[in-house]
Amino acid sequence: MKKLILSLLATVFFGAVASAQSLDVIDFKADASDLSAVVHQVADLNGDPCALVKVGLTVPNATFEGDIIKSEYKDGEYWVYMVDGANWLTVKTSEYTPLRIDDNFGPLKGNTTYILTLAAPSGDGGSLAKTVRIPIELPAKGAGVSIGGRKQKGCDPVKFDMILVKSGMFKMGATPEQSSAEEDELPVHWARFTRDFYIGETEVSQALWEYVMADNPSIIKDETDDLPVENITWEEAQEFCKRLSQITGVKFRLPTEAEWEYAARGGHKAGTPTRYSGSDDVTEVGWFMDNAGGRTHNVKSKKPNELGLYNMSGNVWELCEDYKNDYPKGEAVDYLCTKPAKNKNRVRRGGGWDSDNRNQLRTAYRRRIEQDGRARSLGLRVVMDL
Repeated sequence: MKKLILSLLATVFFGAVASAQSLDVIDFKADASDLSAVVHQVADLNGDPCALVKVGLTVPNATFEGDIIKSEYKDGEYWVYMVDGANWLTVKTSEYTPLRIDDNFGPLKGNTTYILTLAAPSGDGGSLAKTVRIPIELPAKGAGVSIGGRKQKGCDPVKFDMILVKSGMFKMGATPEQSSAEEDELPVHWARFTRDFYIGETEVSQALWEYVMADNPSIIKDETDDLPVENITWEEAQEFCKRLSQITGVKFRLPTEAEWEYAARGGHKAGTPTRYSGSDDVTEVGWFMDNAGGRTHNVKSKKPNELGLYNMSGNVWELCEDYKNDYPKGEAVDYLCTKPAKNKNRVRRGGGWDSDNRNQLRTAYRRRIEQDGRARSLGLRVVMDL
């Protein structure tokens, strides 16, 4: 099939630009159990020990102003050494207005470690621009298309949207709000991305799968074709991405496990951490055994998360590129697990309509699937590289 010329890849459709936003202070406190300020002591110009402020921030390349002796990026955090008695700090980034912190900030005490957690405001104002999306339309194939004797809506155009996720970093795994976390969600570690990427607004629909693959393996079907495709294998997902890339002339692939969790948590627009993707109330955002009625539901259903992504908790499990192995220790940059696991187990995320435990819909929950295994609640969401 002739490659499509997607002029809309050259013209990204931006939403209305919001006024410049500042970061939010999520938490600030002294941590008596953290002895970093003592073990890695830095003295001020008078030889007195500094206070250490560890800044957890999902925005790279931040700078700081105040009574600062030095700052450095270390182990996935910014370490800012400030003089004893300091009572304000300004944080500057390329994407947000400068943030001056002085309420309930000081005076700081030397040889004491403080934890400062910052994040983009939740909601539409979470970044300088509102949700950035690329609409993609695959043109009509021609009348009379039939697959397996069933007339296809594939003769009509198929549309889907890709949502921008900006580079940044986050704490991946069994963070406090995840409660009931599993052992394979440890150790909690910083995951950092040096490149932006686009991820599907929804799970891949049956209409899109049929258009690309000329079949529909799904067990649960209806006339709308807006249900997610399911009952696929990881290998079939790879073939789907390959063919979609050939059709469009743009590279599509499965998300890495780190990309998936970052997007599920709200990416660069994440606010206060939530247990599920976009809410602490699983029924607001996810379909699972208690509310799904024994079936999948349309791909654009339930409440989206901060990025505008639907059903990252529930509906169908979503395949990732990685083998399922233990997490890395320390900071992971653009990480993809390429070490083969037992039985070539791959990662699946998000939970499905048949999950009988709502814990499986948590953003940090991990599960395996054999590379050639399939399940009635196993689907995919794609990432697009530019």
